[in-house]
Amino acid sequence: FKPGAMGMNRRALLASGAAALLPESLPWYAVAASAWGIPWTRVPGVAVLSAPADARLALVNDAVAYWNRAFAELGSAFRLGSVIMAVGTISGADLKTLSNAVLGQGATPMPPLLQNLSGQIVVALSDGEFISFAARWPEQSIALVAIKSDRAPPLTLPNVARNVIAHEMGHTIGLGHSSDPAMLMCGRPASCRPDAFASPTPHYFPLTADEKVALLRMYPASWGPQ
Repeated sequence: FKPGAMGMNRRALLASGAAALLPESLPWYAVAASAWGIPWTRVPGVAVLSAPADARLALVNDAVAYWNRAFAELGSAFRLGSVIMAVGTISGADLKTLSNAVLGQGATPMPPLLQNLSGQIVVALSDGEFISFAARWPEQSIALVAIKSDRAPPLTLPNVARNVIAHEMGHTIGLGHSSDPAMLMCGRPASCRPDAFASPTPHYFPLTADEKVALLRMYPASWGPQ
């Protein structure tokens, strides 16, 4: 329920000592800069890493459709690309390590597997226990959405997994957090937590007016892949 590590360039990381978290063999782009406000310059496909029968697969497709409807309603030319199943896994332990790095706003190494997938937004539907997160490496045109196990709260609550997936995908397209618990992108440092999405009726929480303005600024009617 957190975005990628906040925008720190390599010089700032070296000065802060955070670069010590990175193996020496990793290149400079192993730092996941905050993607808030950074538009995609291409149509990003979505690759899903999950078990074949995972119930959340349908929710990933729904979330992509939700965001594409939102862009259409705004008059934006931007769309998320098609959803495909990908081959490979990222262990729950590795996702927990990445989650902790994202939460700590530190250096976030990019899992090598992501470089070999055809989708630019990789959604890992995990059985691991960690805080769901999104991270993006703009220089590599790659983003990762990691969703924790749906076998334990809060993702066992009705309507929560749907909105958590859409929320984290919102970070990958450039939105940050809001402080309104009635809105989709509410999150830290505000007191919003995923269980606020619980509802007996399946639905997506809305975007704020400011978020709609921000999306149209990043992705106007004239947007096109570069």
